[in-house]
Amino acid sequence: MSFLIVTPLLPPEPGGPSYYAVGLGEALEKQGEEVDTIAFREVRHYPSIYRHFIFLYKVLFKARKADALVILDTVSVAIPAVIAGWTLNKKMVIRTGGDFVWEHYVDRTKEKVLLSEFYEKPRALSTKEKLLLWLQKNLVLRLVDTVVYSTEWQRDIWAGPFGVPNEKAAVIENSYPEKRPLVKGGKSYLCAWRSTEFKNVDTLEEAFEKAQKRCNDVLLDIHKNLERSELRTKMRNARALVVPSLSEISPNLAMEALSMGLPVLITSSCGTKDRFGDSVTWIDPRSSDDIAEKLCDLMRVTVYEERRKAAQDFSFVRTYDDIAGEFRQICNNI
Repeated sequence: MSFLIVTPLLPPEPGGPSYYAVGLGEALEKQGEEVDTIAFREVRHYPSIYRHFIFLYKVLFKARKADALVILDTVSVAIPAVIAGWTLNKKMVIRTGGDFVWEHYVDRTKEKVLLSEFYEKPRALSTKEKLLLWLQKNLVLRLVDTVVYSTEWQRDIWAGPFGVPNEKAAVIENSYPEKRPLVKGGKSYLCAWRSTEFKNVDTLEEAFEKAQKRCNDVLLDIHKNLERSELRTKMRNARALVVPSLSEISPNLAMEALSMGLPVLITSSCGTKDRFGDSVTWIDPRSSDDIAEKLCDLMRVTVYEERRKAAQDFSFVRTYDDIAGEFRQICNNI
């Protein structure tokens, strides 16, 4: 079978879809499949009014030789990719990443609403947010053959507002790296983020100020849009990783930290809560007092060693070979 992977990002661009596209493509090729990849960065330099039409043409050209399209987002590349796949009558599998409507709403309103709460009641959505919701529900997710989630948590959240029937939904967990204890251990808590409101860095900064008044030796190292190699170096020399996001669906950075034996403090609104269990320290993302308390707790030697051992004992491993095999099975069953 031949696959065309359609992705918004490719290395050296940071972000989950970037590394996912490479990992999945290499694993599919290793399993004997033909793979081609197209990324939205090929058209990003065009004016916004034209770029999606140009991308549609490029996907149409490449998709002619593919048996199946694997689409790694639900908006930016998904709309032209789904139109191309539907036009050519190709098998289509879409993998959800984040939640564009929720992210845009939080960016616009600055309301600290969790993803798990967002669709529970009507909200005053903007015209753009209403359009994003309509396009995903009535075009993208309706025309594809299978919707792949990385967690059951997001599948359950989306079942109502997006109307994806159970028989059309599948869950393929993200990869979990093999254990490679590389942590030297340092003094600073590390927070790496991209510039968006749901990452909730302002609450972490407020918590840090409170923590400094309780334990003077607490240090915070915040970085935005780090390249992966630089990020790994930072993680090797950190005391712990802090992920203060309002919600995280599949926190790849936390998975990588655990593979290195680095303690993790992470939002309790998380799609991998059952998988992580007691291996991480859960924080209330809307409570700076709770985060400050957890930061200070980990400054105590006995608590830190306990949390470090918990991270080192996390042993779940999942490879892109596993992921590729599940995508192949889904496509074969379409």
